[in-house]
Amino acid sequence: MKRPGDPDLAEYMACADCFCLASRQAARKITRLYDGHMQKSGIRITQFTILSQLMLRGEMPIGKLAGLLGMERTTLTRNLTPLEARKWISIKAGDDPRARMIAITAQGRGAVRRGFPFWSEAQAHVARLLGADGEAALKILASRSLG
Repeated sequence: MKRPGDPDLAEYMACADCFCLASRQAARKITRLYDGHMQKSGIRITQFTILSQLMLRGEMPIGKLAGLLGMERTTLTRNLTPLEARKWISIKAGDDPRARMIAITAQGRGAVRRGFPFWSEAQAHVARLLGADGEAALKILASRSLG
């Protein structure tokens, strides 16, 4: 029942085309697609992404890795726990004892090598779905500061 002073629901119809909602739905669909391809490798896409970035860039503080991945530090910390349990990463104190340093281990490099062919399949699949224009738009959006 509409209360006096409540706006007409029609005013909120623009919310149906919310960019934030659409981007989150797309991200979840893409993540499921990658995870489906990577299932046989025993590594999830979120884990592969963290490990591959460490492999490419070397040891770094958690805060720097979180920024690189566009993740909240607390979210990244939760994602690091299973990687450390599987001995795919090592976590140690940095020069500043408050900073924790993350590095990929030999086992983590092996996980990336095992996952890479499956990641490549998923990457090609998503590229076909997006097309050249969609790929370009996604990369532009990811690289821009929206603040």
